[in-house]
This record gives sequence, structure tokens and C-alpha cells, in this order.
Amino acid sequence: MPTVYRLVAEGREIDLEHDQLKAAFPQNIALDSRGDGLYAIVESAVPEDSETQALIDRELDRVFFLTCIRLHAEMCRTTVTRDLKVGYRVHSRIPRGTCPQDWTNRLSLQLRLWTIAAGSTDPYVKVLLFFQIVELSHPDTRNNVDYPPYDDTSYPPHPRTEAKLLRHLVAHSGDAKFETGKYLEFLGLPPRLSNLVHPDWDRAVSERVALVEAQAREVLQSAL
Repeated sequence: MPTVYRLVAEGREIDLEHDQLKAAFPQNIALDSRGDGLYAIVESAVPEDSETQALIDRELDRVFFLTCIRLHAEMCRTTVTRDLKVGYRVHSRIPRGTCPQDWTNRLSLQLRLWTIAAGSTDPYVKVLLFFQIVELSHPDTRNNVDYPPYDDTSYPPHPRTEAKLLRHLVAHSGDAKFETGKYLEFLGLPPRLSNLVHPDWDRAVSERVALVEAQAREVLQSAL
């Protein structure tokens, strides 16, 4: 029996090309345009199967990454339904030629982290979550190939190394170790981690969130 979800985008019409959207979904999830909106029909062993929520959610996380349109899947139950308002912003379309995703647990988690990070206004939360996406694909942060060492303050670190060091700045406290201390010197900050009382700390971190986001985006784009 199928489990049916209504796809909601802040109560608006979903501004996506339905043919491209259908092409991006796997065979076990069908899309159906009805008079009151767009529905996703997921193959399931029993009707109203709650275990299918994760399957549709990861597809919508992927759609959000590709388009910046945040959709929510609301299960259509026989007894009661309710509306849930969510954020919505138009950025782009699903690229032509997008096919169903070959999913891994890692990619599912990375896209969920992206969705949470993109919805946050806290720069420290963004740094932590965006770098977690990077670290899931490059887990050995001591690997000199994935994270080239930094010891010369006359130039910025390698982008992935800088993402790692920014995570260090907001995730740890106390005295900085050598490499992180060099990065703080490059930023013009004292060699102290999570130094929130320093007047330039917030500015220095906030200005570089986009660098970590770019590394996370690169990781995801290579996997989609």
C-alpha cells in the first residue's frame, strides 16, 4: 500500500519544474500534481508507514541543496491532516539531467546538516555544521594531503585547512596550539580559542562563515 505525502512550501505554489523534479526522484517515489497541490506517493508495506518519512525527507534535503527551496512532506492520514508552515526562498531550478540519487548514509546525513545550517542565523552553528559536512568526507583532520599544514602567516591557509581551523576557534577553548595559533595571528587575534570577549572575535569568525560553507558545498556537489 502506498504512503502519500503532501509537499508544502510555506503555503505557496511550489516553484519548480515538475518534470525535472520527477526525474530527480527514485522509482519508488511518484509525484502527482492535484488541484490542491503536489503529492509524493511512496511505496510502502503498509499504509501511512512512518518509516517512509526518512526516505522522502532525504530527497527534499537534496532538493533544498540544489534549489534553495525548502519543502516539507506532510503525511496524508485518513483521520486527520494539518498544515505546517516552513521557510521558502527561490534560488534556482533543479539542473536538467538530474537523476535519482544513489544514496549513502553519509550523504543523507550531510544533506540534513546542510538543511539545518542553512536555516540557522548563528555563525558559530553554521561553522560547526558546515565543517561537519566536510569532515564526514575527509575524516582524518591530521592528514596533510586533505588538510595541508599551516605555518606561514603571510598567506591564508588552504581552504579546507582554514575550515578546520575555524571550527577549532568556535568548538574549543583555552590556549591555541601551534597551527591554530598561527591562524589566529593571521586574523590579528590573540592565541586564545572561543575568545568571545575580544571585540574583533565575532567579526573575524562571521566574515569567514562563507569559506566553510563553500567547502561544504564543494563536498556535496561532488557527491550529487
